[in-house]
Parts: sequence; C-alpha cells; structure tokens
Amino acid sequence: MNQRLTRKEIKRDELADVVGRSVEYAGSHVRSIVYAAVAVIVILALGFAFYSWRGHRQETASQALSKATKVYQAPVVATGAKPADAEAPSFPTDEARRAAAKAALEKVRSQYGSTDAADVAGLYLAQLAADAGKLDEARKLWNDFVDGHEGSMLAAESRLNVLALDRKQVKAEDVVKELRAMVEKGDAPLPQDVVLHELASTLEQLHRPQEAIQFYQKILDQFPQSPFRSDAQQKVSTLDPTRAPAAPPLGAQGMSGFPG
Repeated sequence: MNQRLTRKEIKRDELADVVGRSVEYAGSHVRSIVYAAVAVIVILALGFAFYSWRGHRQETASQALSKATKVYQAPVVATGAKPADAEAPSFPTDEARRAAAKAALEKVRSQYGSTDAADVAGLYLAQLAADAGKLDEARKLWNDFVDGHEGSMLAAESRLNVLALDRKQVKAEDVVKELRAMVEKGDAPLPQDVVLHELASTLEQLHRPQEAIQFYQKILDQFPQSPFRSDAQQKVSTLDPTRAPAAPPLGAQGMSGFPG
C-alpha cells in the first residue's frame, strides 16, 4: 500500500482535525457557549428596548410640549374662559395664562429631561422669566440652551436674546467688545450680517453714530441679500444725511412701461 499522502489528502486530514477539535471544544464548553450566546441576545434586546423607549419618550415629550405651548399661546378673553380645554385653552387674565404656561412647561422639563422638547420648553420659560423681569433666570436658561445646541438656529436666537439682555442691563460696552471679537474672528456662532447689525445697533444705542454707520455700511457692501439691508440703508441715511441715496431725476417716475 502506498504510504505517501497527497497534498489534498493532507489538507483534508487537517480540516478533519480542526473540525474534530472544534466539536470536542464545543462539547466540553457547551455551557459557556450557551451563556455567551444568551449574553449577546440579551445585549441586542436591551439595545433595541432602549432605543424604542427613547423614541417613545421623545414622542411623548413632544406631545407634552405641544400641549404646553397651546397654553403659552392661548388667548385672553373677558368672558367664557376655558383654561381646562386641552385643544383650545383660554384664560381670563394674562397673569393666569402665564402661570398656567409656566407650570405646564416646567412639567415638561422635569418629566422629560435630556430631550429636545425639554430644552425647547426652557426657551419658553426663559421668555416668561424675561417678561417678568427675572433677567438672570432668563439668561441662564438661554445660555443653557446654547451650550447644549451649539450651531442650531434656536441657539443663535438665544445668543441674540442674551445680547439684548446685556444691553438692557447697561452692559452695552461688553456687548460691543463681544461683537467686535466675532467680527474679527470670522467664524462667529451667528451669521456675519447679524453680528454686524447687532454691533451697529449697539453702537447707535451708545450714541456713537459714526462707528455705527461703519458697520451698517458693511452690511450694504458685503451682504446684498441680507434681510437687514433695508434697515441698514435707512439707518445710514438717518445717521448721516449726506449718504442718503440720490433722488431719481424729474420725470423718471412712472415711465418704466413707456414704449421706447
């Protein structure tokens, strides 16, 4: 009998040995293997359950916020107020509406923390605080939102609200410094035309018209599509009449449709 084995037969024998060892290992460690498999299944199930729960919580939080904002935006009526109406609430006084809105929004914050709905509820609470003259409380809520939602449109609006508070609290010079730094930086957290408009408005408030004109003019020169362009043009003309746009020639008005 030929004792020599072909390469193919050797590989087959090696494969058989490997399979045999694997079967032998599985047989002697069956409990460990089962436990590992069960652990993987449990981890996957927990992950699915967590994301399902999180999605459901976000949806529930959004619904709660929607109800709270209906209270926040509810009308004040002289007679026939229906504060308990879930779909269309109304209140006899503005004070009653604000108190109910605050309670509903605080409930969203306390029950659904770490959700977007809870963070947005904080913005409404900030506005209520500002309206009530609690400016430090409003500032904290707006700053908290900015810290958690950097780069979002609502965060940008919150920054503007904080700047407005600073101006209201006689901190306009600090606002100027902050806005100038944003202009020089170039990568400000607010659109550049917004920064320029805020800076010009603050300088105007400080009775520094020539500096204000400089930044209003930048809006006109650099941002032709800016929504602040019309206001900037009006401000430049008001602060420095010599820069007012030239009047159209006599007889030029009303001739756009005249055949040539």
